[in-house]
Amino acid sequence: MGDARFPWFADTMTLGPADRVLEIGPGASPSLSLLAERVPEGRVIGVERSATAVARAAQRLRAAGHDPSVHGSVPNEGAAAAARHSTATRTEAREGAAGRGASRGGAEPREDEAAQGDSGRVGLVHVELTKLRPEQVLDDFGIDAFDKILAVNVNLFWTKRPTAELALIRRLLAPGGGLYLCYGYGDPDGAASSPKPPPGRLGEHLTAAGFTVRTVASGDLLCVIAEPK
Repeated sequence: MGDARFPWFADTMTLGPADRVLEIGPGASPSLSLLAERVPEGRVIGVERSATAVARAAQRLRAAGHDPSVHGSVPNEGAAAAARHSTATRTEAREGAAGRGASRGGAEPREDEAAQGDSGRVGLVHVELTKLRPEQVLDDFGIDAFDKILAVNVNLFWTKRPTAELALIRRLLAPGGGLYLCYGYGDPDGAASSPKPPPGRLGEHLTAAGFTVRTVASGDLLCVIAEPK
């Protein structure tokens, strides 16, 4: 992936192959693609407030071979670029598959064959967390709850008392599920150099909202893990 943070975050989450994962604020980072690879039988949904980031994330997912379902408005330029990229990618896939089929004497593959197995498994929603309705990530994607919820460098969890946001997260989590608040911009094997929130402040807010809390740290990375009591 080129960014050592995200494999460490994924390892810390101890993902199962069929886990249903929600990421809050993924931006255009490689995290959604990595999560989708780690849960080949599961689902990955990203909630992002920036329409531009949603469009770029969708492009990045398509380039990685995924077929994301995008909900909400995105900039016309970004959507058009994503559509052009998707069309080109699928055309190349069909031409490549056709060539392989011809070399084997097989039949020509169906249109969109390459994307069929991944369709609907990865999704993006353009919405601010404070305005997110549970049905936008549950009913709209056919999910009853999430096993893991991830947020990377999302500061609202410690800069204020996020009562409403944590109540929403409890509503979205499956029994036994967990919230992973991860921070840091460096390397899991490097020096702890980037600014991070005080774990005690995060723990105070999470405990007050009815979560049990534990902290994992490595190098420049911090993850506060919260599970509903």
